[in-house]
Amino acid sequence: MERLHQVMNLLAVVGCLASGLYTASAQDGCSLVVRALSPDGRRPKVPVSVTEQGGRVEEGRQNDTDVRFCDLGILPVTVTVGSNTMCGQVTVHDVQLSLDETHLLTVIYDPDACHEKRIPTPIPSCLVLFRVADTAGKWVPGASVHISSPTPDTETTDEFGRALFEAKVGSRLDVLVTAVGFRPTAIKWACPDQDSHEENVKLEKKP
Repeated sequence: MERLHQVMNLLAVVGCLASGLYTASAQDGCSLVVRALSPDGRRPKVPVSVTEQGGRVEEGRQNDTDVRFCDLGILPVTVTVGSNTMCGQVTVHDVQLSLDETHLLTVIYDPDACHEKRIPTPIPSCLVLFRVADTAGKWVPGASVHISSPTPDTETTDEFGRALFEAKVGSRLDVLVTAVGFRPTAIKWACPDQDSHEENVKLEKKP
């Protein structure tokens, strides 16, 4: 019986020591490491932030190494790569955390996505993408998108029902969309500014 008590006491001591070691590991380790890579495998310089469920935000910046976040809790967090002023921002929700292991989150972030800008034209203009689909929402390829005024122009939709036009700011377009097996649809569209726009067009099938 005495030997049994000695064994039990020894197990209790070992348990306490193990608990102490676990706590130290949890305090010293980083529960989240974020690695942002560009599509070609480069490591861009980019800000990274982590938002906890209570609203607390931790911020870091990737330069040549991963960004480490070491004082987080155990509830899932939201990770954002890129700032609000940068296009192509990537947000990952519900990132799981643990105190006894490190979560390496790898995010594909394209820093060059916003560099290809349309060259301004001497006359202020906008881009409008007409997206043609049937009433069930299925894209209609091969549809003819014809603009009769102010300047006649015609484009054929691609496999995803898209046709792109450029128009002068302030102009009003008279548009006729036709496709085999569908009723013709006429719409009017006005170019309000120099931004890019999209206009959805629904075609009804002929009986």
